Amino acid sequence: MRVVSAREAAALVPDGATIAVSGGSYRAVPESLLEAIEARFVDERRPEGCTVVALSMLERSRKGRGGEGSGLNRLAHRGLMSRLVVSSFSRNRESALNRFAQSDEVAAYNYPMGTILQWLRASAAGRRGVWTEVGVGTFVDPRLGGGCVGPGATVPLNRLETVGGTEMLFYPSLTVDVALVKATAADERGNLYLQREAYDHGVWDVAAAARRTRGLVIAEVNEVVEVGTVHPRMGGVPGPVVDAVVVREEPWEDEQDPTLTGAARGIPPARLGKSPRELIAQSAVRLLPERSMVNLGAGLPMYDVPSAARALGRDDLYFTVEQGPMGGWPQVGGATLNPELLLGQLEVFDFYEGGGPDVSVLAFGQIDRHGNVNVSRFGDMMPGCGGFVNIVHGARWLVFCGTLTTGGLAESVIGGTLSIDEEGRTPRFVNEVEQITFNGRRGIAAGQRVTVVTERATFEVTERGFSLESVVAGVDFQKDILARIPFPVEVSPTLTFVEPGGAPGLAAAAATPRPAVPPGPETLEVPEGRERRRGGH
Repeated sequence: MRVVSAREAAALVPDGATIAVSGGSYRAVPESLLEAIEARFVDERRPEGCTVVALSMLERSRKGRGGEGSGLNRLAHRGLMSRLVVSSFSRNRESALNRFAQSDEVAAYNYPMGTILQWLRASAAGRRGVWTEVGVGTFVDPRLGGGCVGPGATVPLNRLETVGGTEMLFYPSLTVDVALVKATAADERGNLYLQREAYDHGVWDVAAAARRTRGLVIAEVNEVVEVGTVHPRMGGVPGPVVDAVVVREEPWEDEQDPTLTGAARGIPPARLGKSPRELIAQSAVRLLPERSMVNLGAGLPMYDVPSAARALGRDDLYFTVEQGPMGGWPQVGGATLNPELLLGQLEVFDFYEGGGPDVSVLAFGQIDRHGNVNVSRFGDMMPGCGGFVNIVHGARWLVFCGTLTTGGLAESVIGGTLSIDEEGRTPRFVNEVEQITFNGRRGIAAGQRVTVVTERATFEVTERGFSLESVVAGVDFQKDILARIPFPVEVSPTLTFVEPGGAPGLAAAAATPRPAVPPGPETLEVPEGRERRRGGH
């Protein structure tokens, strides 16, 4: 095993390299390596013209100022990157990477997290590439943008093919020249261990892809240990695959919380608050069948649903998140308090795409009259899709959560009723979403159940359209709901009125499983004006 400094490691990266990077949020991220590459480029203008492939933004949370200057923001320099492939960007529209991706200085692409993992694994296995039905009919479909982000990206990296009569997206195999990974420790033979990491987030996948094409694998670790001192089940990458190791003795802030890795137990939060998102979380929890396995997506579901479930005594629920933790209580950033199992992320996405969980609870940014959902792009605000496209592809029952409007919305609970003190400036229910992250028509035609939970009402979405199923007490469903939605909504003959955060009154039955053969090519309708334009938006 070769131990080098971060600066020496950065000097190993050649011009024009395809660099694959592990990690998500601020976990399993080789931050010191990214920092060193940036410093070298600032000093020497090298490496230049690189392609960077990462699972997600890799942006570290910092008190008061988000993740500025961290993660992939470090590589957002003109000349350093020529191409970027990532599943998510920053929620801060002013982040360096977001601004860079929307310029003509780089060809930037947004593809689903699980698909990037599968793409790397197919490349590692020496296959021609990966074929997948995930994303057909969404913004990653070449007919709807092909995942192109800004004016620098004019040609999608995937293409539409028909395999056995079914439309699929094909991603040709990658050549990875350099893999940058993060582990807890390396032993004296170079084996990498993840014993204090909350999840692996592609560590093995990017390393294996580089190994296949005889690229370099460079690891950042917190310590070097003797062989045999860490249980082999904690291993992430075998020693012969690793070319160089950089030791950063101190982990980054909050990176290795033992209650998130299973090394210690913590006390789960339990709160029944009265903010709009907390009320939505409570209503969503009350929908969930007993002992169900529930996938939680980023945002409100991951941050508010576990706390509400705990407060409501729903210890019977089994939560899972795309990063790999199973059981326990999901927290900010995809880590889980008191996880019961930690699975590889690729395996989790395979499980999700096959419809493994009973219910998927996800946030929505926009939803339209067709049942299409947008979480990935809103004008110049570009969070990206993350693993959302993979999750919704196979989900049996989708529960989408969000406020009816946003932007200045102010609401309060008074005596068991909801008062809308100030209406939001921006509607979330629209005629046409800006970007299709979930294709409602395809999903419903494939047998998926779709429920939408807001702070004022709950809806079911079927092939007939939207049906208003329950209304929160204190809300005028004509003025405060139907008048705020620009398309027809049926009022259910069994409409119920509930307290804020109360049970919506829907039958909590599992959705019809997805059919073995999903809808064919004839089911995709490309709305007028939605053909791919320059920049994919």
